Amino acid sequence: MNTNPERPFCRYLGLALTTCSMLLLQLYLTRVFTVLFHSSFAFLAISIAFLGLGSAGVFAYLFSGLFPPSRLPRRVSALGLAYSVVLGIAFWGLVTLDSTLMSGGTSALPSLKMFILRVFLAGAIMVPGFFLAGLILSLVFKHHLAVVNRLYFADLLGAGIGCVLVLPLLSVIGGDNAIFFVCMIAAGGASFLALAAGGSRGLAGAGAGLVVGFAALMAVNPSLGLVKIRSHATSTGGAGTQRSRDKAVKGNAELFSAWNSFSRIGVFETVGGKELYVRIDSSCQTSIPVYTEEVVAEQTAELTFEQLPFLLNRHRRYLEIGAGGGAGMVFAHHFGAERIVGVEINDITVDCAKRIFAERCRMPDLFSKSDVDLVVDEGRSYVTQSDELFDTLTITFIQTGAASGATAFALSEANLFTVEAFTEFLKSLDAGGLFYVYRHGGNQMLRLISIVREAYRALGIEDLRKRVFIAKDPVLNHAVLMASRNPFTAGEIEKLEGGCRNLKLKVLYSPGSWNDGKRPNPLLEALRDLRLSGQDNWKNIGAAYNRQHNDDTVLPIEHAYLTSPNPEAFREDYFLDISATTDDRPYFFFFSVNRIQDFWRTFQPASLEFLGSIVVLLFWLLVLFSGLVLVLIVFPLCLKHRSALKGGGRAAYLTYFAILGVSYISIEVSFIQRFVLFLGHPIYAVSVVLMAFLVFTGVGSFFSDALFRRGVLTIPRTLVVLAVLLVVYDQVLPGVFHSSLISLAVVVKILLSAVLILPLAFLMGILFPQGLRRVEKSDADLVPWVWGANSATSVIGSILSLILAIHFGFSVVLFFVVGLYLVCLVLMRHGAWRGASDHSSTGETR
Repeated sequence: MNTNPERPFCRYLGLALTTCSMLLLQLYLTRVFTVLFHSSFAFLAISIAFLGLGSAGVFAYLFSGLFPPSRLPRRVSALGLAYSVVLGIAFWGLVTLDSTLMSGGTSALPSLKMFILRVFLAGAIMVPGFFLAGLILSLVFKHHLAVVNRLYFADLLGAGIGCVLVLPLLSVIGGDNAIFFVCMIAAGGASFLALAAGGSRGLAGAGAGLVVGFAALMAVNPSLGLVKIRSHATSTGGAGTQRSRDKAVKGNAELFSAWNSFSRIGVFETVGGKELYVRIDSSCQTSIPVYTEEVVAEQTAELTFEQLPFLLNRHRRYLEIGAGGGAGMVFAHHFGAERIVGVEINDITVDCAKRIFAERCRMPDLFSKSDVDLVVDEGRSYVTQSDELFDTLTITFIQTGAASGATAFALSEANLFTVEAFTEFLKSLDAGGLFYVYRHGGNQMLRLISIVREAYRALGIEDLRKRVFIAKDPVLNHAVLMASRNPFTAGEIEKLEGGCRNLKLKVLYSPGSWNDGKRPNPLLEALRDLRLSGQDNWKNIGAAYNRQHNDDTVLPIEHAYLTSPNPEAFREDYFLDISATTDDRPYFFFFSVNRIQDFWRTFQPASLEFLGSIVVLLFWLLVLFSGLVLVLIVFPLCLKHRSALKGGGRAAYLTYFAILGVSYISIEVSFIQRFVLFLGHPIYAVSVVLMAFLVFTGVGSFFSDALFRRGVLTIPRTLVVLAVLLVVYDQVLPGVFHSSLISLAVVVKILLSAVLILPLAFLMGILFPQGLRRVEKSDADLVPWVWGANSATSVIGSILSLILAIHFGFSVVLFFVVGLYLVCLVLMRHGAWRGASDHSSTGETR
């Protein structure tokens, strides 16, 4: 007979460590999937986690006989031990299997089928670990409902700590060793759960032994290479040019690799030896140039569209955002710039250029100059906090999602390509300053024109025609848009047009006479004809676009849009949404159909060519995971309780908790994006916002019983206050983030961010535990199920909120949540909810 007393504190601590390891694993997997595959697939880690958690709740409900109360403590402890071991084995299997699949060849990119297979297997391998974690959580919640508010507090506190730990985890421990640290925390959680049960000292000792074992593996892994994560090979440069052949990666042996909280950096030699190739995860790249007079002169002579802005001699004070290893700074110095500032968000890249490979590439010859700085910062944050004016400001070929694709929300943006950002950039120039951007021609350039037009309008300038020049390399489709604070002079226009002739560039727009005599662009008329005839499918639209794109006798589409007397009508007739991106809707690289009646085309395979894989993937993921939720949550309920939907009780409970799951994650996604600008770094936004929401939600859960017993709050009252708060936040936050508060120290802004989030998160934390108390009174066996529904539908919320944000903006996301809370208010009128009180007595369940 077991006479050992239970230790509730150990239960709370064990639960917190389990959820801490689970959050760490999710965030860590987003980094791993970004390195192995692409930043677009980092999102898959969150989907896998919610899928495992949701299915565990259903399993605990369907097979409750496997977990009788008398044996539950030992079985939960054993599940915790299994969870820590399965994590380690599954992750080792993931890395090993992926390396095996890729070992057939590293010089060519894998086929589409191989890529899909790799992604699928990586996800499938990790599901069992999340399933075991979800099983632990659902069983603990079910059998200790009397203290559900404290359990939920411990759950969310552990998750919040995990969000903070992910930053030093990758920077200090490194990506290859991080999995062993996660397993240590999971094993520690199992050990404390065993101690909480009383009489399970053997299982507690086993957990402690696993902690030591994983620590030992972490110590020997660097030398033994048990886990070694590598990015896949990436081709560089444009096809067919000497410069691209010189840039080709020399073999696949890294000279150097390192992790930080938002990327893995690999440095390679190149065939020509004129620079070092820097691979950032798997999908981004930059270079560290060899700074010698001969190499710089040779590479400068090979530049095409990059030379064009320097013809104007407006670059004495030069600022480059996204400077990478300093190649653009080298060219600026070669063309005579005196004050040169490069802003690069990745500290490892800067360290490689300024210290690790500085002597090899002779970069000290550049960085030792007093007026040359390569600084670690986010570009917009640097501009808004600096009082310095520049003659030239440029944004290079950077993918703004890469920096923030680091963690939980891979599709957050860095707010560089928005109307507000461009307005700030133009304000940082002196009266004769030049702002220019490198992007691709076509749809990206049309959207850039939209942004520049709105930015100038914010400065009181309506007419762009004398202030913009656009040209591109027709071979690479790499283009440059130059925007001048003052109108270009006749002499400057002549220089630019002459430079385009010499460099064999195609002028897309010039204030001069370059395109005089060409026919009007026929694309919009062709699109209207296709719509009227009912033949506006992707094939015909693509054919019409390519005809005008390849016809040098007609005005470029960029010229047609910039000179259009009615830009709004132009955008309405175009086949994609090319409207300006804003801080509320910052997704510059993601396009959507322009008309609601064309929405169905998003699901067609041909849409990949026009919309991009991420937009199409999100819609298909929404369909896929919605189907999985139906299969895992709704259908089993109907099979086990055929009358479940007749009375509506269980359906009402499931709907309530599903809405909480969708709403919670949607608010988090929205706030993370909005706080990127204020905190100055995507990583700060992800970690601070997630931590604040999780911790303060936990605090709200902890105090919920007391507030409900005293009659201060009820569920309907809480829902109403939350809905009002969301509307207030939507109006207030933009003003806060564009005020003088943005210049405060980072630590102060982090504290202020936490204060802003506190009231909202506190109230959100009340709804879950008090909802569980209602379910307990009506159908206690349903608790694991509704917990699983809450987790499983969270992935739907994350996908749906991103779809809404990309197409309509984050304000719409918040109002969508307001609507969901109103649906919950309607649910409160159901008899199942009215029959249960708003509070119950508390006490530890034995």
